[in-house]
Amino acid sequence: MDAFLIVPALNPVVRAQVFKKDYSNQYKPFLVDVSIKICEVIEKRNFITYGVMLWKIMKSFTNVNHSCPFSGPLKSRNGYLDTSLLPPFPQAFYQISLTVVDLNSTNKDFIGTMKFYLQVMDQIKSKKIPKA
Repeated sequence: MDAFLIVPALNPVVRAQVFKKDYSNQYKPFLVDVSIKICEVIEKRNFITYGVMLWKIMKSFTNVNHSCPFSGPLKSRNGYLDTSLLPPFPQAFYQISLTVVDLNSTNKDFIGTMKFYLQVMDQIKSKKIPKA
């Protein structure tokens, strides 16, 4: 993913939502709907669980590895979701939506939305005998 912020994001807030696909093939809200002030998590003034998990993922795979404000080119490469960071979820299809806004003293400026689609399932075990 590549993005370029024309105007610096002084106080970015991420709204993280998780949706679960139901029997009618539609995504319905599932357990998580939280707003995270990224600057407070980075500066260790806020220890909201979802914020800390998001920061660990962002720090590993993006160039967003410094304190606020954020500006210029932002990129993310070769990311994957470490299962040790997440609580166990029931087997199903999920959508994770991250909506980013910049919260100024007078208004909220929309920056963008990222959507990720995941499937939680049992680990596939190979029936082949490994070669020695």
